[in-house]
Amino acid sequence: MKRITVKIAGPAGMGIKSAGLLLAKIVTEAGYYFADYSEYPSLIRGGHNTYQITISSEEVYMVDREADLLVALAPGHEEDGKNLLEIPLPTMTMQLGGQIYANTISIGAICCILGLSREKAIKIVAGYYGDDPKNPEAFEIGWGWASANSNKTEIDKVKDNEDKESIMDGNEAFGWGLVKGGCNFFAAYPMTPATGMLHFLAKNQDRFKMTVVHPEDEIAVANEATGASIAGASAAVATSGGGFALMNEAVSFGGMIGAGVVYFVGQRPGPATGMPTWTVQGDLLYAVFSGHGEFTKIVLAPGDTSECLKTGREAMNLANKYDVPVIVLSDKLLCEGSKNISDPEKEETIIIKSKKIIPGKGIHLYNSYEHDEEGFSTEEADAAKSGVEKRLKKAKEILKYEDNFFKLYGQISASNLLVSWGSTKGVILEAIRDNNDFAYLQIKMLWPLNNKIEKIINSFKTKILVENNATAQLGRLLKSEFKIEFDKTILKYDGRPFFPNELKEELKIQNPSVLRTSPLEERET
Repeated sequence: MKRITVKIAGPAGMGIKSAGLLLAKIVTEAGYYFADYSEYPSLIRGGHNTYQITISSEEVYMVDREADLLVALAPGHEEDGKNLLEIPLPTMTMQLGGQIYANTISIGAICCILGLSREKAIKIVAGYYGDDPKNPEAFEIGWGWASANSNKTEIDKVKDNEDKESIMDGNEAFGWGLVKGGCNFFAAYPMTPATGMLHFLAKNQDRFKMTVVHPEDEIAVANEATGASIAGASAAVATSGGGFALMNEAVSFGGMIGAGVVYFVGQRPGPATGMPTWTVQGDLLYAVFSGHGEFTKIVLAPGDTSECLKTGREAMNLANKYDVPVIVLSDKLLCEGSKNISDPEKEETIIIKSKKIIPGKGIHLYNSYEHDEEGFSTEEADAAKSGVEKRLKKAKEILKYEDNFFKLYGQISASNLLVSWGSTKGVILEAIRDNNDFAYLQIKMLWPLNNKIEKIINSFKTKILVENNATAQLGRLLKSEFKIEFDKTILKYDGRPFFPNELKEELKIQNPSVLRTSPLEERET
């Protein structure tokens, strides 16, 4: 087999994701690639939680929806489907005093079935859980059960995975990127799915020589970061859509005074509280038009874990180079989904410092009113006009700087072009893998938009838009800026991401006038 997908299911509180990440570590040490995905309700305990991981000797861009192996850690969490294996874990865990070791038993069984090294896996288990001797024992029980009751399903032999040994999710990768871009002030109020970045940076703030603060709310978060920028810091924040809504006045303030702050927005379904633990791409237009008044801002969207790292560094440097707000759009899939990537400590550190005057180095007023060159308030027509033009001029400068904030995958001679942004990158690359009929344009800088994008899109015969939202927000943006019309639009907006097989199925549809309803919609635009 080229790839296999394992799914672990059970109630919250049983260490389902912990077990999944342990399996990820074991397969990574064995040299395989993986990508994972988890589903869980907004509950501390209980509910139906799942973790699934796709493992391969080739790079995995997106986890498969269909599982080859299912492990249910508690009764009632079994699922119907093909090629699924149910393991009676409650019976086995009785030997160790209850359900607490069910997840480790399951890992032993899975490793046996996949034909992984028993000795190496036990060593990783022992290190993962510390000094508890019962975890290796639990692993052995699972291995022994699977050895007696199942057949092995080995994956193709491992190829060189290019030293991709670091396991991390998008939150952690972006945090590393901020570090590599010289960020030394980070503020956040916990809000799923971006909370993991606060945890990671707070834990490592001494190591990174960074000040990390947890203020009382998102308004304070944005204002403290803006103040830190004024004082000469390289500042960033992390939140989700509802928190970013509270930050909008600070975004406008930063646009007026030239305070370059990075705003990381981990999208989740809305409006209001929405579905806190699920995924969507619903805040693109909100980010582009966030803040009142007219001023330049930058909106970026990484497409995978490695790009989260690079985008964190790039966002910090763009904020400092142009002294503008930089908004980075991620989502739950990317924030909390893990992959194995190259060691982030080996990533190049590139730091651009702001040229703005900071306290103690001359006199400058950071004034929220319209102001003249020295910072003094003014309502004079000429000065007001000059201020607006100065702020908007930065957009042209940014477009001269950026040269690689979009990327074309596949051949320019392909008949069909898929266009998208953000975390849909993975599923698109899986769907068109080894298919020369399709090319894919990933737009990574969503504002300001480079007019080269228009030329690329219009050079293809059939143009297909793919977005994880209900209103085709990128399509609207491209139409308003470039008058681009798409032949087909594929949308999904039920809180779940696209999966490779369902996107492949949609791309085979020949009649563009066929309409499909939520959660997967294809319509003529």
